[in-house]
Amino acid sequence: MHADTNAWILKAEGDYLGASTLAKKRNKKIAHLTCFAAQQCAEKYLKAFLVENNITFPKTHDLTKDLLPRCLKIDREFSMLLPHLEYLDPYAVQFRYPGDIVTSEEALQSIKAMKIIRKFVRQKLDLEKQRRLL
Repeated sequence: MHADTNAWILKAEGDYLGASTLAKKRNKKIAHLTCFAAQQCAEKYLKAFLVENNITFPKTHDLTKDLLPRCLKIDREFSMLLPHLEYLDPYAVQFRYPGDIVTSEEALQSIKAMKIIRKFVRQKLDLEKQRRLL
């Protein structure tokens, strides 16, 4: 595995831990942070997959328009992630500013989407078989 891939995975796992920890608090004042961290985890896992496959990508937070199409060129099975990526996409930017309110239910749904994406990409990277701590 490429060193850069490992770096993306470590960052993704930090976001995974952050999102999971925030979700356990079930505090509506930080629901937006849970969703943001979940989106970031998904984004970084997609980027780890792309780096491992020597695919370049722009500096972007767009899961469905920039990152997913690149993943699909390598593996068509990534198409099953589309609804989960679409769910998380708005949390990269839209909900970080005043105006839109994130509910606790949305935070829990973002955790579910994040976990599905994380598990899928980790399997594609053979991280589970290697029993790595990453």
